Amino acid sequence: MSRPTEILSNDHRVVLEKLNVLDRTINNIKSQDAKKILGDLKLFIQKEMEIHFTKEEDALFPEIEKFMPREGGPIGVMLMDHEDLYKYEDNLVRGIDLFIKNESNGEAIKLIKENGTNYINLLREHIYKEDNMLFMMADMHLEEDQIKEIMRKFEELDKKQLV
Repeated sequence: MSRPTEILSNDHRVVLEKLNVLDRTINNIKSQDAKKILGDLKLFIQKEMEIHFTKEEDALFPEIEKFMPREGGPIGVMLMDHEDLYKYEDNLVRGIDLFIKNESNGEAIKLIKENGTNYINLLREHIYKEDNMLFMMADMHLEEDQIKEIMRKFEELDKKQLV
């Protein structure tokens, strides 16, 4: 049976690849295929990132909080990161929408560059903290019944995503 942290770490590898694509696109915003790439990345962020964060917030983090306090601990930090990432994401998506309508829109380009760069930097740091600290602590402390409950919630969330 896979561990929840293993599933989330596998997601992280895909996310890091997408962040590299976003980084290259931001730095080459005038390229011919920037509009299509940004549109694809927008869908990935809105769908795949949303389900990933929901798995963490609704399934994994509540179980970790049973042995580690939220306030002043790593879960509180991860949730603050998520809040910042949601803000960057909202502005990035708004910029992408404007860019798709008009590739010469200066506001769109500014929104994409600023928020995309902040999103990339924070998410890379966030993934590092999860993969190298939080998930290792979770693996040391989660009981088998907790793991089963997290996996059950993951399955529920995956099914909702398909609907």
